[in-house]
Amino acid sequence: MGQRIAELGALLRCLGMSRGLPAAAAIAYRSMPELGAAYDRVAAPLVDECLAGSGEHAHVVASLRPAALKFGLAVLGYAALVDRRPPLEAVVLAGAVTRLYDDLIDGGSDPSADDRLADLLGNRRFTPATPVETLLGRLVRGIERRLHHPPDAALLDALVTLHEFQVLSRRQREPDVPTDVLEKIIRGKGAAANLVLCGVVKSPLAPAERELAMDLGEALQSLDDCMDVECDRANGVTTLASRGVVTLDGVARRLLELRADMVRCHGRRASAPYCGMLFFLLLKTWAARRLPALGRLARGPARRSAALAFLSRADDALPPAPPETAR
Repeated sequence: MGQRIAELGALLRCLGMSRGLPAAAAIAYRSMPELGAAYDRVAAPLVDECLAGSGEHAHVVASLRPAALKFGLAVLGYAALVDRRPPLEAVVLAGAVTRLYDDLIDGGSDPSADDRLADLLGNRRFTPATPVETLLGRLVRGIERRLHHPPDAALLDALVTLHEFQVLSRRQREPDVPTDVLEKIIRGKGAAANLVLCGVVKSPLAPAERELAMDLGEALQSLDDCMDVECDRANGVTTLASRGVVTLDGVARRLLELRADMVRCHGRRASAPYCGMLFFLLLKTWAARRLPALGRLARGPARRSAALAFLSRADDALPPAPPETAR
């Protein structure tokens, strides 16, 4: 009961962030059809071409599009914050890469794949060994061709760092993984992943923008872990949230601190839509934990409508490896 009250109190303290909800909703309303059309133009043909006849094709087709749109919408939220307009094709490809790469790490059982993916993300010669790896490589190269700016050294370093943390994240399947290792994984992975996605919008980032992007990534990763506590436990994945080290009210307090940092960096007016998006994610996580029936009620329309895809948790493109086979 005490934790429920603390979460509700934290949510109420964040109500000021909700002033940006109308602007965030307007961005989502305008952008979702455009993102869907961009995905169908550039990503869907690659999926069909690379996975035709493979066992993964149907599942990847069903899961990759909503995930790409969901991540893409988050990228466009950051674009509004920094007053940039990235190419939509690069945005949806980045969302698809995020989902597919994460699932390759979680579901893979080939130890040599880590080195191959390191080559891909390190901008070295990449020789795929499976149709899914071929698809990932084509998606990554597609982003490079469509960016309005060449990736700078800091963005390439962030990709390498992200891969290191993703490989390390397999230790989350160890039931006795030390808490300090968990903290290193989760905070590092969230910071690097968000830095990479922000780099799709703007590169290079100013030092203050870079620090803010990393801090937001850590908070968003913690928020995602709070949302997925039961799912992670079912899959044998340990997080700071599943151990009770990170709580939803703690994440809410951190988001309020980051709101102040955002206003200092970008101004109150520009920050409003992004803060509205953060409040929506916080509210969605709280509702999923405390009002699960409401979440199940919204899931059906969300899965049927591209415009509401962000309301539903995107399925994995590839199934996670069971704990006994995780590397």
